[in-house]
Amino acid sequence: MIHLSLSLAVTCLLSIWIIEHAAGCGDRQTDINGQCCDLCPPGTHIKEFCSERRKTVCLTCAEGYYLNHYNFFDRCEKCRSCPQEYAENCTVIADAKCSCRSGFLCSNNACSSCEENKCVMGEKLKRTENSLGKGLIEYAYHCEPSCPDTAYFDVKENVCRPRIQCSILGLAERFPGNKTHNALCGRDESHGHAGGFIHVFLGIGFVLISFTLLVSLSYTCIKRLMKPKLNDHPIDKLAVSANTSDFHLSKEESGFQLIIQDETKNSDSLGKLHLEEVDAF
Repeated sequence: MIHLSLSLAVTCLLSIWIIEHAAGCGDRQTDINGQCCDLCPPGTHIKEFCSERRKTVCLTCAEGYYLNHYNFFDRCEKCRSCPQEYAENCTVIADAKCSCRSGFLCSNNACSSCEENKCVMGEKLKRTENSLGKGLIEYAYHCEPSCPDTAYFDVKENVCRPRIQCSILGLAERFPGNKTHNALCGRDESHGHAGGFIHVFLGIGFVLISFTLLVSLSYTCIKRLMKPKLNDHPIDKLAVSANTSDFHLSKEESGFQLIIQDETKNSDSLGKLHLEEVDAF
């Protein structure tokens, strides 16, 4: 029994020794000249390797440098420089994260460069990816309509809505609509203009006719008011026309009439004398 127990103990020890040597160093260790040395933690780099008497000596990364994993490096990595903005600043255990300003897009997953976003309202951005190796992924962008051709994008509601079909409603299309605005309908403009012209001509004609009638009536009234009232006393008019000798004459007219009467009398007396002379013979 004693010999059996010793054999089992020796077997266990051999198994442990074999397993340790077969497995090598631990996950956070590395073999340095047959010695398993500890790796430096994130944010540090190695200063001195371990030995039989001391462990690994590590130093913290300087400002502007980082290491984000357990390592056996003699120096830290330099922090990333962003082209536009920093989403997160660099620390000793993490690199900086970059971002682009509004209206620009990252050209890759590290956002090491930015490009302009050329999509407009009513369009949506579509991105394709291309792996370049070593963890770097390149981005490519293109714009697509947010809504189908028969719809428009309602900016307030942030949804697509169908456009109005003016022809189906029997109306004229004033505005066909676009990616962000609905179509506008109205009455047929050709008929509307024709009707408008007819109304204008009728109105002008009515005004001219009214003005002509007004002028004619005014002229007739004025003419009647200015015409002398000859038909008021017909008997007196006849008396006046019959007894013209009763009119008073001026001095000149009276003198002229007397002269005529004297000449008439003289001519009559001469005629009588001449007849008497003839009878005497």
